[in-house]
Amino acid sequence: MNVIDLRDALYERRIEIIEITDSVVYYAEEIGVGDEERIYIYSYDNELDEERVISEFTLENNDFIQHFYICGGSIIILFENDGSSAWIVKIDKLSGVQQIRRKISLVGKFFECVPIDENNLMIYTRADEENRTLFNRCFETTNSETMANLYDIEKGYRYFVKDFKTAALIENGTYSFVTAKGEEKLILCDPYCGEEEKEELVRILSAQSADISDELRDNIWLVSKQKLLAAVRSGSESISLRRAASAGLEGTVRFECICGDKIIFRAKVYRSQLEQFFEMSALNGKITPLRGVRSDGGRYYTDSVCGKIYYIENLDDGIKIEGEIGSAADIICPDDVGDMLSCIDDRYVIATRSLGVPITKIYDSRLGITDTFEARAGIRGTTVVLY
Repeated sequence: MNVIDLRDALYERRIEIIEITDSVVYYAEEIGVGDEERIYIYSYDNELDEERVISEFTLENNDFIQHFYICGGSIIILFENDGSSAWIVKIDKLSGVQQIRRKISLVGKFFECVPIDENNLMIYTRADEENRTLFNRCFETTNSETMANLYDIEKGYRYFVKDFKTAALIENGTYSFVTAKGEEKLILCDPYCGEEEKEELVRILSAQSADISDELRDNIWLVSKQKLLAAVRSGSESISLRRAASAGLEGTVRFECICGDKIIFRAKVYRSQLEQFFEMSALNGKITPLRGVRSDGGRYYTDSVCGKIYYIENLDDGIKIEGEIGSAADIICPDDVGDMLSCIDDRYVIATRSLGVPITKIYDSRLGITDTFEARAGIRGTTVVLY
């Protein structure tokens, strides 16, 4: 475990952590200078114990909300004020050189942004007064209150996404992996509804007709990133997606995490009530069943960064944490530690406890010692930042 203690450096400063690496932390700060609000982007090098301003800038007014995205070697900042325009600033993560600074016009008012990579943003908008008729027509066709545009940062082009279903899937978030041939693929999750809700619906409806199977289907889709971008730019109304996993009336399937070159799913069969983890190789697509899901009243915790899954069981005087996928943890943690944020190196439990001020606790399961810090915690992999 690597602990970076920034409590002194960041005491009472209004900062937002952008990225945590093993040795460097990137964060932003908004500072009032006269009548202006200035944005500063910093990097903190833990090995050199050095804070460096890598970029600073102001905008035309102070009403913007900032959204930060790390994509490859770039930091992308999108500024919006719930209106029909936004600013995009792209800076080099190492040098701080401002590569792009551009104001863009939107059809409708800003709602959401999902970065595909350091050059492509999927920007979602909702109806405003000027475009209400257009959005109403869109809603009649797609039952969606948002419209999506792919924004090419380098070229400054905007492409309307005509495949409304795929746009809606991307809005829920994407996960990426690289195949053995070096092709980057995206995972798009498409659950019909909540797991308990679906099981109840199937219980009520399945006796009526088998024709509803596809209507109640959970899907997890795969798509090549480059083919997706090419299809959107060409105006395709139907982007080709491949099912990685699917479940209709027989049960549910859910994406859990990516663990190295393995993609972990969890599936449940209603008839037998059997629930099991599966892994799919990112290299060759082969699917292998893993261990069954426990049903003795505990809960699962998934670390989506490290790709590890833990089983957590409440005891009379604490909690028991066992590694289930990708971990060999076997820890009994005192109940006064707080709410678990992460488990690191199968040894350290990072937890938070609300006492009016932010409190972070680190429990060393081998020594049985708890260290308490009056600080917030940012966690990425095996690195913990206290600030």
